[in-house]
Amino acid sequence: MAVSDFIGALSATQIKGLTTNTINKMDTDAVGALKSEQVKALSAAQFAAIDDPDEYANLKVSALSNVVVASLNSTQYADLASTATEKLVTSQIGSLNATIVSSFSSTDLENMGDTIKGLSSAQLQGLAGTKFSETSIVKLEASQVGALTSVQVTALTDEVAAKLTATQLAGLGAEGAKGLEANDIAALFSTTNADAVDNVHALSTKAIAALSTANVQALDGVGGGALTTAQIKALSTDQAAVLSADEIGSWGEEQIQALSAKQLQAMNVSILSPGQVGDLTATQIAGLDGAKIGALDETGFGNWDPTQLGAISATGITGLTPGQAAKLDSAADVNALNTKAFAALSDTVLAGLDGDAVIAQLDANHIKALTAGQIVALTDDQVTALTGDQLKEMSSAQISAFATGDIARFTKEELAEMSSAGLKGLQEEDIMSLTDDQLDELTGGRETAFTQDQTNWIIAAYMTPDTP
Repeated sequence: MAVSDFIGALSATQIKGLTTNTINKMDTDAVGALKSEQVKALSAAQFAAIDDPDEYANLKVSALSNVVVASLNSTQYADLASTATEKLVTSQIGSLNATIVSSFSSTDLENMGDTIKGLSSAQLQGLAGTKFSETSIVKLEASQVGALTSVQVTALTDEVAAKLTATQLAGLGAEGAKGLEANDIAALFSTTNADAVDNVHALSTKAIAALSTANVQALDGVGGGALTTAQIKALSTDQAAVLSADEIGSWGEEQIQALSAKQLQAMNVSILSPGQVGDLTATQIAGLDGAKIGALDETGFGNWDPTQLGAISATGITGLTPGQAAKLDSAADVNALNTKAFAALSDTVLAGLDGDAVIAQLDANHIKALTAGQIVALTDDQVTALTGDQLKEMSSAQISAFATGDIARFTKEELAEMSSAGLKGLQEEDIMSLTDDQLDELTGGRETAFTQDQTNWIIAAYMTPDTP
């Protein structure tokens, strides 16, 4: 019978009777045969004898089964000597009870070397974050870093946190990310860290979303500039609101377009460069209110194509600045606006549109969209620029909105284009301001289209000599 078989068959009473000298002479096979019930029966002195200094001490300790290691109490573990963590193998480390692991010192963790990888999530979470050193933290697997609580991460010193690698950061979860502090962010993701870009890319979207606004603000041009489209999409509106010009200064088209309309609306959009403003999508633009539209760079706004201009909402258009409005310098630009936005243009903006280049070129839909307030605000030059084709599209309400004297600015040929419905909007002062030639073209062939009041006014106008 092998000695290991003999020892394995001993009762707890027999084990208690073994001398420390006998125990010390046991080889690795004999030690490995010990069962948890037998080990529990050993006194502190007996257990310590397993680890009495000799050339085979490490081998004997590593021969203990995982079941036996799991049964150790704190006193027995302590009797393995101060360097016990060096002697246990990875699988044994994972079998230690949480009470023992929680008592590990910073030195114990360092002495473990690579066997620290054997610690389970539950064991790790029993350790104070302050016990991790620059030496031990780098030995953790990504999954182990992911198991750290926010309290533990917060407790890491700046120097220790800075040692985390991209591979480890890939395992950092939302819980751990909440524990990062501004100093940690600066140490891991700024120009001071040669691996900053890789470190940022390693963060999961859940970790990004869990960062505090203070931590988002702590990112510099390198860290913020390295955010991927997936990470940008993961930002909350509160996080997006604190992004700085430095952080997004290097963002390209894909990064800018990764922002949702809600994120963009929450941001300080004045930090966008002309090129970035030009990169905004129709969906993003449609979500911006007047204050945000007005805060956009004027040069970038001026580079918008018809699709982008057409996305501006009726609310957004109200925020146009004089500089932005000046960029609407062609009929193509103005006709690109959706009719609701066009109808919401302020009198000031509308009055700034060139008569011949813009007003005279407005399409039928935009002519129909003109409000009474906009029509009465048209300048003399703009009224004169309106064509007969445009006049034909106007409703009676629009015709009646023209300021006194404006109807007389139309040529007789233009007045002839006015629709029968539009005629109904002519007021007494409008008709009385027309010359006989204008009246001839206006009324010719449709004498019965006028109201009784208008008929009386027309006769009165004919009877009144034209003003030279």
